[in-house]
Amino acid sequence: MQDFGGTDSYTNAVSDIYYDNFDEGIFTGKGIYNIEIFHKVLCEEIPENTVLSHDLLEGNYLRCGLATDILLLDDYPSKYISYVTRLSRWIRGDWQIKMWLNKYITIKNGTQKLNPLNKLSKFKILDNLLRSLVPVTSLFGVILSVLLKMFTEIKVWPIVAISLLGITFSSIIDILNYIIFKKNIDSNYISAHKNIIPVIGALKASILRGALEISFLPNKAIITLSSIIKTIYRTKISKEHLLEWITAEDAEKQAKTDIVSYYKFMWANVLFGILFLGIGIFTKQILEIIGGIIWILGPLEAYYLSKDTKEFVAIEKISKQDKEYLLETGQKIWNFFNDTMNEENNFLPPDNYQEDRKEIIAKRTSPTNIGLRNACYCLSI
Repeated sequence: MQDFGGTDSYTNAVSDIYYDNFDEGIFTGKGIYNIEIFHKVLCEEIPENTVLSHDLLEGNYLRCGLATDILLLDDYPSKYISYVTRLSRWIRGDWQIKMWLNKYITIKNGTQKLNPLNKLSKFKILDNLLRSLVPVTSLFGVILSVLLKMFTEIKVWPIVAISLLGITFSSIIDILNYIIFKKNIDSNYISAHKNIIPVIGALKASILRGALEISFLPNKAIITLSSIIKTIYRTKISKEHLLEWITAEDAEKQAKTDIVSYYKFMWANVLFGILFLGIGIFTKQILEIIGGIIWILGPLEAYYLSKDTKEFVAIEKISKQDKEYLLETGQKIWNFFNDTMNEENNFLPPDNYQEDRKEIIAKRTSPTNIGLRNACYCLSI
């Protein structure tokens, strides 16, 4: 875990590139609908049982803004397998609405009409499709560079660099922000911030995230490619199971968590890891050997990352200082609700509460020595 957010728009929406530049946001599943307008616009528009991920499509039709002053709490997959399962569903959902990239679309009654979405909305859909292809193209680039290196004299380092940059770009941006602009500075350096549980600082988390993206590349590429092919088959041929999905919570409950299961689930890591290791030993290339070892160890890393903390870390006792801090904070929270949730406030907490407010009115002061002729006023707070 890390104590400050990264680049995930689903959990850290403090700004939106579309809303900032085009006054039109992107809907990510959390918001307030105008039900009447929703029904009027979409009642006869979308064919039944065809849309798995409705968020982006509904936002494109209805338009949406960005509200940064609303706090929403949501769960996040704590195990790698459930995380990838959710990712697969998202990719399938994105590819199932690719029809809205066309000039004409098929609506609920089976007839065709001119696509009402504007160019920006189409770009949002296309952007999701292109991003889903990043793991696939990155793996292809790495494999291509190894083959070219074996049979040609072509310099392959640019291909490798671009391939790895594609999957680690967000981590690189985070690191540059930290170094140049001091963005997402570690909360350990903020005196007003108090952590009771262990957390990973922003810089360290960005580095680890980039390293894990490389370690899990074969598995994510295969999962992504499988999701895309499955979606194309179901939308074009079988026309079945278009709404098939499982929640991340159910995926965590059903997924096996032993190390053998992780190696079975991430078989692509093992396959490509062994191939690269063998090629590296045969050609005496250290980079291929290192890459093969990293991928073979990928399932082991996913296994340990997915384990519950109590399974492999001894629970530390809370220090006396932290215990006093928790008790004091808990007492203050209780006193707030106990004092304010009364009959006068209809047993609801107040919208606004001021502590240690000074009852002081504005005072007249003497004119300053900088040529001001009128009296100045100040307010003591």
